[in-house]
Order: sequence, then C-alpha cells, then structure tokens
Amino acid sequence: MKFIRYFLTTLIVLTIFIVSGAIFLSFLGFGLFGLSRILIYLQLADFGYNKGFYDNLIYYGSYIVFGYFTLFAIENLMDYFRKKLHDSPYFQGFTYHLITFVVTTMLFYFVVHIHYSYINIDFWVLVVIIGILFICKEVFYPDSEDLNSKK
Repeated sequence: MKFIRYFLTTLIVLTIFIVSGAIFLSFLGFGLFGLSRILIYLQLADFGYNKGFYDNLIYYGSYIVFGYFTLFAIENLMDYFRKKLHDSPYFQGFTYHLITFVVTTMLFYFVVHIHYSYINIDFWVLVVIIGILFICKEVFYPDSEDLNSKK
C-alpha cells in the first residue's frame, strides 16, 4: 500500500513537471515565432533555412539552446568573478552590468551566431535584443540570490 501511495505521488509530481514544462516551451516557441515575424516584417532579419519540420526544429532549436547555454555560462562566470573579486571596481554597479552585457553579446555573436549561415540578423539587432533581455532581468530579478544555498 505504501508503494502505491509513493508511486501515485511521484506520478502526480512528474505530470505537473511535464505539463508545466510543455506550457513553458509552448510560450517560448510562440514568443520566438512572434519575434521572428516582427524581425522579418521590419526587414531586420532573414531566416533562410527551410527544410522539413524536424530539420527546422533541430537547426533553429540548436541555435536557441547553444545561445542559451552561452548566455547562462557567461552570466554564471561573471557572478563567480564578482564574488571572488568583490573589491574590484570593475565588478560593482553599472560597470559590472556593462561588462557582462558586452562580453555576453560578443561571445554569443562570435561563438554561436556566426556559425549559423541561414540566420541573417545584423549585430546591432542582436545587441538590442540581448540588451532588452538584460534590462528585463535586472528589472524583474534585481540582486537575485541562490535560494538553494545554505546560510
């Protein structure tokens, strides 16, 4: 009887996790689709890769995943440097955010974007998009902290 209760609890938690993840990915997909349509309409981007559904999913999905992991890695690395070099004036206030933004944008462009020849977005458009993302991050998550760390 105990096994069935744990099994049902695990099944319910897993179902909630899968459903919420699917909803998040759906919203992400619709948001990126909308962003791509806006960029195409304003003639700021050209997405030339158009094969089958799964080919497009892998091509554009890998661009998103590699971009996300690049941004995530740089942000965590900059936070690590900020903690280790907390007395440095370069890792405090606006200068820290400016350095993080510049490093993130440059590395995203030269590590990820430049290798996808069918995605033609100008550098300044990427700067604006990543800048808006950074502004939203700072507005909605100012001085965010790791909630899993033990104090």
